Amino acid sequence: MESPRFLRKIVCAIALLCMAAGLQAQSVKYIEALKYYQAGEKAEALRLLQEEVQENPDNDAACYYIAAICSNDESRKAETETWLKRAIELAPDNFWYRYNLALCYLHTDRSELAVPMLEQLTADFPKKTDLYFDLINVYLSDSEIEKALATLDKIDAIRGRSEIVGLTRTELLLKKPDAHPDTVYQTLADYYADCRTPRLASVLGDYYAGTYRDSLALRYYDEALAMEPDYTPAWFGKAGVYQMLRQYGNFFSSLSHVMRDPYVQPEVKAAQVEQMTSNPQFVRTFSEEFDQMMVDLRTAHPTDSTINALIGGFWYRTGRPELAVEIMRQNMEQHPESFDAAMQFLFLLYYQQYWTSLADNASVAIQRFPDSPDLYQLRAIALSQMKAYPEALQDYEAILRLHPKDTTVMKVTYSSMGDVYHQMGDSKNAYKNYEKALKIDPDYNPVLNNYAYYLSLEGKNLKKAKEMSRKTITAEPDNPTYLDTYAWILHLLGQDIEAKALFKHAMLYGGKDSRTILEHYAIVLETLGEKDLANIYYKQAAAMTSDE
Repeated sequence: MESPRFLRKIVCAIALLCMAAGLQAQSVKYIEALKYYQAGEKAEALRLLQEEVQENPDNDAACYYIAAICSNDESRKAETETWLKRAIELAPDNFWYRYNLALCYLHTDRSELAVPMLEQLTADFPKKTDLYFDLINVYLSDSEIEKALATLDKIDAIRGRSEIVGLTRTELLLKKPDAHPDTVYQTLADYYADCRTPRLASVLGDYYAGTYRDSLALRYYDEALAMEPDYTPAWFGKAGVYQMLRQYGNFFSSLSHVMRDPYVQPEVKAAQVEQMTSNPQFVRTFSEEFDQMMVDLRTAHPTDSTINALIGGFWYRTGRPELAVEIMRQNMEQHPESFDAAMQFLFLLYYQQYWTSLADNASVAIQRFPDSPDLYQLRAIALSQMKAYPEALQDYEAILRLHPKDTTVMKVTYSSMGDVYHQMGDSKNAYKNYEKALKIDPDYNPVLNNYAYYLSLEGKNLKKAKEMSRKTITAEPDNPTYLDTYAWILHLLGQDIEAKALFKHAMLYGGKDSRTILEHYAIVLETLGEKDLANIYYKQAAAMTSDE
């Protein structure tokens, strides 16, 4: 078993220097070695210390420092032990030498040697209660629960009852095979009567809350808060009880104390809030309380990226995109080193279709992260929406230069370049780039669909367009966009009955949300002579201000 405190106190060089100086007049070489040791120049310190013990073999402190230096190297465990033993031979009553040898035994999984030493140290130095906790840890590792409890009794006898002992006692009692939680926590309650602290009261509250004894839990939480009004664990516990009781006014009031506490980890708060906001109806019912919660979070953690992202997402989902954009803008500025902060802000601009702002801020992000294809792609999308097509193409070409061997990036980029050329009215280059993408992945559905659809708009190569489109609906039979393309090509080929069936299927999977699909369906129905039904879909299409 490893002991994290192994030789920790060896490094207390000042204290040991004073101790050693009191035992004997030290040599100049020894003092010089300590200077190097404290300066972190361990190799030079070790060289001088080894010379010192050759010249002064009775210098126990020099042996001790050699052990300290060796302890930093896992391959020198045996040397560490040898030098500690030599120091003890020279000064058998020295507490630190003996204590660190015991820790050395623990560090090398020899508790059978460590326990007798620690037990003897507690007998020789009964007021050093840290020793008792070391012993308790060893007893626990050996499943000696009763010995550990007896050791706690000794600590109580020396120092009186304390919070740490009460909590440790509870932990030990719960490990006993015959432990009954109610009995254990009644023991803690009895202990709490003599040692009243907010933490003990809150632990008791947590237990009774977990066993659905709400009144008893609230009593202990209130006692904790009477001792320390800002004790956050108690407020958190109360919030949990009120949530179970569906007393949401008290729930939000209690939880606000937690959200305002700057010392509670932001990640913990974010997880709690994300869980709560996953229910849109709950958010709508308590909209004012949630709004205040976001203000509390922002006040407690004004520059934390996790919290800013959480709040920005909340504002966006609750229909306040301007607030979301502003907080995400600040988050990107506050964390210029964070790629995630930049992407969160840029995607928000993308969803809001703020193309100029997206292009400008993507340019800023590219200066910080020049190797990210995502940033170039976002800027290219914004530029193409602004009809700055040559500039958009330059960004896509930059992506190809950055990732000349990444086939996934390449096929997506060629696809996007084809779309841009199509927007420019340059079908030749559009189809050339689609062909490049399909050469990489012949089954890449976005390109197959767009290529086929644009051919259909031109009335060219309809058989080729039909074959490409057919592959997309085979791969994704419920995709309304792909169904629309294939059905429209069938219409152009005079196969309206087959087209009608596909449009009906598309209506079931989102086709009603697309003006283009509704218009295409109406045209097919009209061609088939179903004018009344066609008029219904024409009207639905006309009522839409834009496509999806």
